Amino acid sequence: MRDSQSLQPNFKALTAYIVSGALLLVLLMLFSGDGLARQEGSGIVQQDVAVIEVRFQDSYAQAYRAMGRIESSQQAGVGFERSGRVATVNVEDGDVITPGQIIASLDTARVDAQIKELSAALELAKAQLRLAQSTESRIIDLVQKRLESPQRLDEVSENKNIAQARVTQTQASLDAIKLELEKSVITANYVGSVIRRNVDPGAVVSAGQPIIELANNALLTARIPVPPSVAANLNPGDFYPLSVDQQTVSGQLISIGTQRNARTRTVDLLFSINSINEPILVGDLISAKLQINLPEKGLWVPIESLARGVRGMWTVYVVGQLGDTQLQSRAVQVIYTDGNRAFITGALSDGDLLVLNGTHRFVPQQKVYASRSNLVSQNQ
Repeated sequence: MRDSQSLQPNFKALTAYIVSGALLLVLLMLFSGDGLARQEGSGIVQQDVAVIEVRFQDSYAQAYRAMGRIESSQQAGVGFERSGRVATVNVEDGDVITPGQIIASLDTARVDAQIKELSAALELAKAQLRLAQSTESRIIDLVQKRLESPQRLDEVSENKNIAQARVTQTQASLDAIKLELEKSVITANYVGSVIRRNVDPGAVVSAGQPIIELANNALLTARIPVPPSVAANLNPGDFYPLSVDQQTVSGQLISIGTQRNARTRTVDLLFSINSINEPILVGDLISAKLQINLPEKGLWVPIESLARGVRGMWTVYVVGQLGDTQLQSRAVQVIYTDGNRAFITGALSDGDLLVLNGTHRFVPQQKVYASRSNLVSQNQ
C-alpha cells in the first residue's frame, strides 16, 4: 500500500514530461511549415544573363593537323665514275663534310703507269713533228732552187701532217687517262653529313656503286601527305607553321603533289625549312597546322552556350530582347568544334540574342534579365 502511494507522484511527472515534449514538437513543425510556405511563396529569383548577337556565315575554317617526315633537299648515294679497288675512305657515319673535302679514293697505280706511258709517247710524237717541220723547211728551200722536185715537197708536207696528227692523238689519250685519275677521287660539293658508309678500303667496286650516302642538312624539306581536299585550300609559296620536337618552325610550301598515293589516297606537300638555328635532323617527325575553308552555312558559338538536347541534338537559349525577358530553347546541330568554339546550324536567325553560358542552370520560359556581352563576335 505504501509502495503504490510513492509511485503515484512519479507517474504524474512522467506524464507531464511526455505532454510537454509533444507540444514542443507540434510547435516546431508548425513554424517549419510556415517558413517553407513563405519560401515557396517568394518565387524563383530572377537571374542575369549575358548575350551576344549572332550572324550566319557561308563557310567556316577547320583546323587540320597532318604528320610527315623531314627529308634532305640534296640526298644521294655517292660513288666513283669508274671501277677499281678502293684505296681510302676518309669519313664515318655521322661525319660532317665541307665543300672540297676528299671523301674517298681508288687505287691509281695502273692509271699512273698509263699516264707515264702516254707522256713519253707524246714527247716522241712532238719530236717527230719537229723533225718533219725541219725537213719541210729544207725541202721548200731546195725546191725553190730547183734542186728537188715538187713531189718531194708533197711527201714531206704529208709527213709533217701525220706527225701533227700523232701529237694530237697522243695528247687526247693523255687527257682521257688524266680524267680517269680525277674520277678516282670523290670530293664533297656541299656541306652535309654522312648518313651511311657502305664500303671499306680494299673493296673492289664497279662504276656508280654507292660508296657513301650523303645528305645536305642545311637545306631540309618536309614531306607531309594530306587528302586532296585539304591540299586544294593551300597555295604554293605561302608560309605555314610546322612543329617538330615541340618546336615551331616556318615552312614555305614548295609544291603540291599531282599524283595520289595508291595506298593512302593522299597527295604529298613539300615544304622548305631553314634549319640553321634549329636542331632538326633528317628523319624527324614533323606536323603541319593547317586551316581549310569548308562551304557550310552556320555560325560560331562558345562551347559554354550549348546544352544537351534529346536524340543526340543540342540546344541553345535565346532571348527576345534586352532587359527583362524570357528564355527560349532552340535545337541546333554541331558541325565542328575546335575545343573552345562550335560551328552550329539550326533554328536560329541573324540578329538572335544568344545566351553565352550557364545553360545548365536554365529552363525554357524562365524569366531573366539580359544584358549585351562585351565578348567579340565568335564569327570573326
